[in-house]
Amino acid sequence: MPEISVNTMVIAIQAVSQQLRGLRAEAQEDDAPPELDQLVEEWEAAADDLEAAYNTASRAILNLPPYDELMA
Repeated sequence: MPEISVNTMVIAIQAVSQQLRGLRAEAQEDDAPPELDQLVEEWEAAADDLEAAYNTASRAILNLPPYDELMA
């Protein structure tokens, strides 16, 4: 897997979190297209991948905020 900086990872986690919030809200609307659920699942999978990478990085870097704080 390519190496990315922790700063880039933090920004990516925050961006995915923001996108997921928007997609989930949109998916709750009555006129939401059915394919939106699949898109939400794909973004959730990306968030899971980022969480795994972040947890690995946090073992070596002690001053990182908890993942849940970044997703808030």
